[in-house]
Amino acid sequence: MEAGDDSVTVTSSISQLYPVVAAAKLVRMRVLLTSLPIRSHVEPVMVPLATAFREKGHEAVIATAPSGLGPPPSWIPERDGVLKVPPWSGELVVASAANVLDFARTWRPDVILRETSDYGGQIAAEVLGIPHALLDIAPFAPLEIPLLDELVDKVRARFGVGATEPALTAGLTPAFWHPAQHHFHVPIDRDGGGQAEIVASFGAQLTAGSQLRHIVVEALGQVGARSVIAIGHGGWTGPRPSNVRLEPKIPQQRLLGTAKVFVTHAGSSGVREALTAGVPMVAVPLFADQPRNAERIQDLIAGVRVDVKGLTATALAERIQHVLNTSTYHVVAENLAAQIADLEDFTNIPDHLVSAV
Repeated sequence: MEAGDDSVTVTSSISQLYPVVAAAKLVRMRVLLTSLPIRSHVEPVMVPLATAFREKGHEAVIATAPSGLGPPPSWIPERDGVLKVPPWSGELVVASAANVLDFARTWRPDVILRETSDYGGQIAAEVLGIPHALLDIAPFAPLEIPLLDELVDKVRARFGVGATEPALTAGLTPAFWHPAQHHFHVPIDRDGGGQAEIVASFGAQLTAGSQLRHIVVEALGQVGARSVIAIGHGGWTGPRPSNVRLEPKIPQQRLLGTAKVFVTHAGSSGVREALTAGVPMVAVPLFADQPRNAERIQDLIAGVRVDVKGLTATALAERIQHVLNTSTYHVVAENLAAQIADLEDFTNIPDHLVSAV
């Protein structure tokens, strides 16, 4: 990228750049944002944050890796339960750090800002001897790997560097969810047009053999409320209740703005959006940090957790109906949303990072 270029870019290698239009201003700092190659990690926050850096006069590039993460094809969540596969390995961190270093040695950033799960960005900053910062998009994720610090230190040893503390830790949820040095909120459009009382989405991490979305659609049909669900692309051979709209992809943030219940796998991005919108959840966790997110939702009385193993449409419908008809969940969810609304807008993170470094 040339100095003065007016776009934010996402790169999986030096030769692959994806432009995201933003306003050009006087460049003051070069910021390299790093993320695992997972859509829900990159699109909801990293891209708009990179745009915010550009709008404040900085250069910003998002570095990730070619897509390839995903569950094993033999895993059927409703049969096997929560997937116990860690999202990190030493080789993944090494590959991530090497990829970032390959680009950073040419582009020469002033600071690297990584998301929670991408340790490669931090190690690359330590190798380059530049500051790094943390955008904590999934605060419970590091708890999923015992001795994670030991694993990352072994990777550091391969690069011949030691650990350094982040110049800034920016959390996207309030202290009631998880502590951080600074707390910010990501606004969402709360005018969803009243298109659905119940919104359901399980991301893209389901195997072809899973019938989980079929179970959810049947459950929504039993509840009878106006509903919409993201079913992904491809042919649909499951139930088609008249009250349920089936869409390949949904504008989740906008729909949550006026929804009454969110049926979710409890991924961090979706949970954050529902908390921000004041929507109680029926959480059916599948893997990674999702079980911890679901437990936190239940502890806060912002919804209920439902085990995926052995899940039936009737059992799920009962839990959805319970949350839909219990005022306590809705009052708590709105109160939590009010606390989130009081936080500083995440587009101010660039100013905090400038001060920190």
